[in-house]
Amino acid sequence: MRINTALLRFKIKTDKMRLKSLVVGRITKTDVAVAYIDGLAKQELVDSVVDRLQQIDMDGILESGYIEEWIEDNPSSPFPQMQYSERPDTIAAQLLEGKIAIFVDGTPFVLVAPVTLWQLLQSSEDYYERYFVVNFIRWIRLFFLVVALILPGLYIAVTTYHQDMLPSTLMLSIATAREGIPFPVIIEALIMEISFEALQEAGIRLPKTIGQAVSILGALVIGQASVQAGIVSAPMVIVVSMTGIASFTLPRFNLAVTVRMLRFIIMFLAAVFGLFGIVVGTVWILVHLTQLKSFGVPYLTGVTPYRLRDFKDIFVRVPMWKMEDRPHSSPLDNRRRIGTPKQRGRGEEYEGW
Repeated sequence: MRINTALLRFKIKTDKMRLKSLVVGRITKTDVAVAYIDGLAKQELVDSVVDRLQQIDMDGILESGYIEEWIEDNPSSPFPQMQYSERPDTIAAQLLEGKIAIFVDGTPFVLVAPVTLWQLLQSSEDYYERYFVVNFIRWIRLFFLVVALILPGLYIAVTTYHQDMLPSTLMLSIATAREGIPFPVIIEALIMEISFEALQEAGIRLPKTIGQAVSILGALVIGQASVQAGIVSAPMVIVVSMTGIASFTLPRFNLAVTVRMLRFIIMFLAAVFGLFGIVVGTVWILVHLTQLKSFGVPYLTGVTPYRLRDFKDIFVRVPMWKMEDRPHSSPLDNRRRIGTPKQRGRGEEYEGW
């Protein structure tokens, strides 16, 4: 933990950075530290995090994941309510926005709270590239987030209940490909989706030298063999492949796993109710997200509740010199991020802090 906090000190050299040390675990006596910047993080948020950590009554804390389950607001929610990272620049950037970092001795992963859905869709590289490039990439991520969630369910609903929505040539092509397939579309989709998940998990567990090759080649071989054997249709292989690729575009693994789980619920609803089931499932997810909070901060802050200041770094990222204010989670008396400009236009200079 001392190495990790020292790496953070290299990034943030102000004397306003605070580290509160605690000992958690009756047997392991694990050292835990809460890091924040005095004046940027709300004091009630700091007190809430420290209080939740002190209430943990467990024999041992071996990793930061133990703490995450103990202190999050809604443990029954599938959506992650804390962000974890092992990059010092990521943690430093979050502290500069008024958030809190939790260091746990023995693990390189540092927890950050509170978080929003938009924060989990962002990557550190978004702030190292030009803003118009980042905006294009963010829209790609949002589009493929929707694809990863509803594409298999949409295919099941259309081919089962709403064939009239497709052009005649496309419908005939799909019907020809499915001719001779002995299973309903939902069973066909489950076979391919579960096989893809198994290959992905196997690729993670195998040694790195062969894990990636096994997962990619295994998907190609199994997909081609399944089509030739008449177990699944070629359009289903395309749909599952596109869904798998879409899930890989999400920058946070814990959010990608959540989307993969919810995809199966959408598939079952589509198989039973068609497009109506997809609408019901999507509305249920949106209602849950609007009610979800991370340490008292609404999960969709910026959109609902609407915050104009936060909108500059949600669906798009404005240029750095236009991001004058910190997110809404920062104290009201210290929301300004950029100094007062001396002059406008090219070569704009800013006063010091």
